[in-house]
Amino acid sequence: MAQTKPSVGHIASDPLRNFKFQVQIQHPTLKNFARMGFMSVSGLNVTTEVIPYREGGMNTTTQKMPGQSDFAPITLSKGLAVGDTQMMDWMKQLFTVMQGQGFGKAGDNFRVNVDVYVLDHPVTSGNTPAKAGFRIYNAWPTAVAFSDLDAGANAIVVQQMTLAHEGFEFKLASDVGSSGVSFNSK
Repeated sequence: MAQTKPSVGHIASDPLRNFKFQVQIQHPTLKNFARMGFMSVSGLNVTTEVIPYREGGMNTTTQKMPGQSDFAPITLSKGLAVGDTQMMDWMKQLFTVMQGQGFGKAGDNFRVNVDVYVLDHPVTSGNTPAKAGFRIYNAWPTAVAFSDLDAGANAIVVQQMTLAHEGFEFKLASDVGSSGVSFNSK
């Protein structure tokens, strides 16, 4: 009797799952910032303005040119844990620049790169390859927020950090069997 191999054809066409991801914040001065667990990452998009114009002799249609591109703010959300001060420490670092006081030394660069990796699924080992990745350039916090405190609710305290940035790069694995994507340091 011939032995049949299981079909893996469907795996190549399955979309990536959005619930297996890892965030790496490359901050040079704040400790324990390398890999933080977040519940959600939102706002990974870019929009380019359209500049319509009309040209003499072509009065029936409007031509369109690309204008300025803008990257939406990115919001990272996670549950609040005891001893987890990295978000507020990074926000306080801005005060050094804005007011000459606060966390850090004058001249510290508060802008960092942030990598977001979409991991392969199902996870069967500790070394899970990333099948997609975003490198977010020159990100810095514009807001840190906490969920409402409600004695009648059955929920956790969630903290959110909103990042302004100057663009991102996107990489996608070439095929299902590839070893994954990564970005060079810095």
